[in-house]
Amino acid sequence: MNTTRPSRLPRPPRSPDEALARFDSLNPSEQKATYRALQDEVLRRCTDDGLFFLRFVKTRDEVDPDNTVKPFPLHYEYLRVLWQEMEAYQKVIIAKSRQVLVSWLACAFAVWWARRRPNQYVVLQTQVWDDATKLVCMAGGNRDATYLGRCQFIERHMPPWMRLPIKESEGQITYPHGSMIEALPGGADKVRGKVPSLVVEDEFAYQQEARGVWTALAPLVQKGMKLVIVSTPNGAEGSTFYHLYHGTPIQTPTSG
Repeated sequence: MNTTRPSRLPRPPRSPDEALARFDSLNPSEQKATYRALQDEVLRRCTDDGLFFLRFVKTRDEVDPDNTVKPFPLHYEYLRVLWQEMEAYQKVIIAKSRQVLVSWLACAFAVWWARRRPNQYVVLQTQVWDDATKLVCMAGGNRDATYLGRCQFIERHMPPWMRLPIKESEGQITYPHGSMIEALPGGADKVRGKVPSLVVEDEFAYQQEARGVWTALAPLVQKGMKLVIVSTPNGAEGSTFYHLYHGTPIQTPTSG
């Protein structure tokens, strides 16, 4: 008969102070192993849970000169809901107003998508090349650059132990496991022939060749590509964005 008493797991700490006291009671090698285990668990959760990943994302607020770098505002319920929609559905169409952080949300989603799996090709497209690079990565990938593309900004402001050895060039971020985020200017010819894992279309209602872009991307969505379309409305009922948002047939021959 086995008379060995079963070991009992330690009681979880009741407060942060108690957790820190337990940590302080460990020897240096145990502290190092515990810290590494916590980091590994955080990285695992970031891979599986995008909203958890957002806890480590910083944004830039140009209109607040005294506090330009801020944590992503997860306390806004609408941003959490939009993120869950982007995770859950193959195609997501978002009509937004300005200055509500939806473009930042889409950029954070692009970074999360590129980080979590190898060999992902992520495209961010908007009408003008300069605006596209501002979404992804500014010219040269200069480590001393004072103004960064949004995806670039998010990567640079991750906690040091979460940063990856990415390579930066104008309009492009590449990851050590083979994933890439690329900026593209507007135009159906810019996306035709490409096979992305995720496409983010920014200010789609103002892209001059929106219908052609949609025609090029629609078959890829059917094959499994994820598509996120974000735009402020432009008031045109016949536009491609209008029909996609409202779920009505795209019948007009106009390019927008």
